Order: sequence, then C-alpha cells, then structure tokens
Amino acid sequence: MVERAEPFVDRVAAAPKGTDSAWPAWAARTWGWALSEALLFPVVALFTLGLIGALPDELLSDSWLVILGGKEIVQHGLPTHDALTIWAHGRDWVDQQWLGQLVFYGLYALGGVKLVLFGHSAAVAAAFVGALAAARWRGGSVRSVCWIALPTVYILSWASWNARAQTLALPLFVAVIWLLIRDGRSESRRIFLVFPLLVVWGNLHGSAVAGASLVGLYGVMYGIERRRRPLGSWLPRTALLCIGPLACLFASPYAPDLPGYYADILANPGFREFITEWKPTSPSIQTSPFYLLAFAGVWILGRRGDLLTRFEKLLLLLTLLMAVQTIRNVIWFALVALILIPTPLDAALKPNTAATRYSLLNRALVLISVAAVIAAVAGVAAKPSSWFTSSYPGAALAAIDRVAAQEPGVQVFANEQYGDWLLLNRQELRGQLAFDIRFELLSKRQFQTLVNARRRVEGWRATLAPFGLFVLKKGPDSRLATALLHEPGARLRYRGGGMIVISRPVHAPGQ
Repeated sequence: MVERAEPFVDRVAAAPKGTDSAWPAWAARTWGWALSEALLFPVVALFTLGLIGALPDELLSDSWLVILGGKEIVQHGLPTHDALTIWAHGRDWVDQQWLGQLVFYGLYALGGVKLVLFGHSAAVAAAFVGALAAARWRGGSVRSVCWIALPTVYILSWASWNARAQTLALPLFVAVIWLLIRDGRSESRRIFLVFPLLVVWGNLHGSAVAGASLVGLYGVMYGIERRRRPLGSWLPRTALLCIGPLACLFASPYAPDLPGYYADILANPGFREFITEWKPTSPSIQTSPFYLLAFAGVWILGRRGDLLTRFEKLLLLLTLLMAVQTIRNVIWFALVALILIPTPLDAALKPNTAATRYSLLNRALVLISVAAVIAAVAGVAAKPSSWFTSSYPGAALAAIDRVAAQEPGVQVFANEQYGDWLLLNRQELRGQLAFDIRFELLSKRQFQTLVNARRRVEGWRATLAPFGLFVLKKGPDSRLATALLHEPGARLRYRGGGMIVISRPVHAPGQ
C-alpha cells in the first residue's frame, strides 16, 4: 500500500525565486503560489466562462422543482403526500431532497432566478477546483493535471447542465473522496468528517447512496488490509466506517420511508427505459471525452497502477462501471479520474526536462484568466432577469392566464420542463396539472400512458380528453401540438421561446 504521495518535479510552471519586498508577506506567498500553478488558471477560467455563459440553458425542469419544493416546505411544511398534480394526487411524496430545495428557494427569495443560477455555478466550480487541488495534493504535476482536466471540463459542462439539488452534492463528493484517499495514505481522525458530510448530503440529494457506499467500501478495504493485526487495532474503526454511512443516510425526517424511496428510484425500470440520463452511456460525439478519460484510466492502471492504493484502483474502476451503466453517473467518474490519474500519468510519461521558466507568460496567464472570470461574472450579473428566463417567456404566462380566466379549473397537460415553472408562478394551478418532473411518483403504467400520449399511440385521445390547456415543448411535442390544433375549436394561444400553448374545448362525457 502506498503510504504517501510525492510530487513530481514540475519545472514548466515553477514559481520565480524572490518576491517584491514591498508586498505584504501573505500577498507575496499568494502570488508565488499563483505563478507556480499558472497553467491551471486558464483551465479554471475556461470552465467558469463556459458555465457562466450558458446559465439560461441550465434553468430546466429540475431547477424549478427545487425552487418550488423549497417554497412548499416554507409555506406548508415538509410534504408527505402529493397535492400538486392530478395523476399522482394523494400518493406518498418522500421529499428526500428537502434541504437542497430549501437552499435553492432561499437563494430564489433573496435574488430570484439569477442568484439561483449563480449559486449552482459556484457549487459546480467549487467541485472542479476542489478536484484540481486534490490532484495536486496527491503529487500530480501541473502538466498532468492540465491534461486530465481538459476532457473533464467538457464532461462537467454537460453533466452539470442542470441547476438542481445534485449540484450541491458535487463539492461534498469531492470532499468525501479526498478524505478517503488521504486516510488511505496516512491514517487520521479526519476520516470521521465523512459522517457529517454524508448526513448533509443525505438530505440534499439521493446520490448520497453512492457516497455512503464508497465510504463503506473503504471500511471493508481497511479491514481486509489489516486483518492479520490484533482485532482491537482495526475492528472498531472498520465497523464504524462500514455501519456509520448507513446510519448517516437515515438521519432524515423521512427515515422510515427512505428504503422504499431509494428502491423505487434505483430499481425503477421506467427511468432507464424512458429518461435519457438514466440510460447507458453509449458512444457518441458528446460522450467521446468520457471514453477518452476512461481509456486513460484503464491504461494508467495497467502501466503505473503501482502508484495507486488498492482502494484507489477499486474506486476508479467502480466509478467507471457506474458511469458506463448510467449517463448521470459520468460526473462522479470524471471527478475521481481528475484526482487520481495525474500522479501515475507523470510516471508513465517522459520526464519534463525543460528548465526554462516562462515568468512573464505565467504572470500573463494568471492575470488574464482572473480578469476574464471577473469580467464574465460581472457582465452576466448585470443582465436582466429576462435574459436568464428566455425559455420561459412572460407572454406565455399571460396567454395561460387568459385561458384560466375563461375556463376556471381547466386541467393542464404540460411538458415536464414547464410543469413546476407553472406551479411556482401560478399557485392556482395546484391540483390541475397532469404531472410534473417527479416521475418517481408515477406508476410504470402511468409512465407508459404518458409516453403513448406523446407518441400518439392508440388511446392517446382518451388519455388527453380531460385537458383543455396544453403547454408543450417544440421538438419533442411538435407532432402532438399539430394533432391537437387539427381538433375542432382548438386555438394556438402562444408560440415562442420553444414553447407552444394550445387551448381547446373540453366536453363532458357523453356529449
């Protein structure tokens, strides 16, 4: 087992000797550190600029759900049964993400959608920077960290495309992994910090199951590697690391209902069949950086796996397997790969013997990167709220209001991207909406009925018969919209921003 990480010589971005004596000591140290990490600054800047520039595209169905969920908790307390939709009305609602929803609703109450999206960006950026720091702590050179960071930037850009509760779990994941790796190289009581992290994580997002499983796996490995020693020297610690994570998962106001909740989520056949991010990670242009990173991970295990502990090897392979099985898990593998691969990659590549120190270039990289991020953040922050909600135009709400005024109690069939946005902005629609993004509340039969209605499979008209207002999405719902507009009395109320609003008369049964 490798006991500690030794940094490889890194001469490309070495800090210049000596500092300006006019600077305070802390400023001189900070500047010297920045110059030694100069090549990482444009990588972080590139990632941040892409994240900040695409904020309107990161406001999706899950984003509205976490805001709406937080509002429901503030106004009505922790939910136990659904009262928002028609198809799931009265069904048990285990709101496992309640803490994440409160965080996002707090941001929304303070600064609207703009602050929500900036909070999302800050959490994702913190996870990325934390992974870079962990990679450098393990001994990876700036050069190797940069090489692995480049595909990771692309993976994180599309894997964290949605402002949602999972966003808040990303920095917690990096912190837990860092603690596990650190303890594997140098035992410390710091490892027990994973327990409060898991408790918080377990109330933020369901991915806490993955974090708890990895901590438990580390506990098993810890015990196996010390099994020949006296029991008293390792068994209590092993037992705590194996059992503690499970207890952390159930430190929740929904503790009695969590086993069924996790079983419904993780073993729901409808998710894997109908929801893209739950499907296997098939090769494509979009996923090519993932497969490049996966190849690098397998190659480095074969080439210089001796520089990784047993747990680190298992961690890399296990997260890779998770990523191949489900698209939504790619982000966990990317963060683990960024932390683990750089150090053995240094040993596998030819040593960097360039002794030239590009002091002026390093200064320029640091200053330009920092200036670009500050300018981008300031520029985006200055934009009006309408820029962030361009896919959710106010004119569409006005059209919906007109229909609701003419037909009180009208039932609404909306694409999942718009359901929780409608409920957040128009509370009077509570109980009048067919469904929302909480697909886990639907039975498999209901899920299939929904898919059939969208595909206009036989029986779709009967499914949609009670609904007089449709809020559809251009593209996936275009054919359905066309079919509805051919019905007698149907009217196009709004089209724009990718949204289609249609009303139609609803006749009582037998008419």
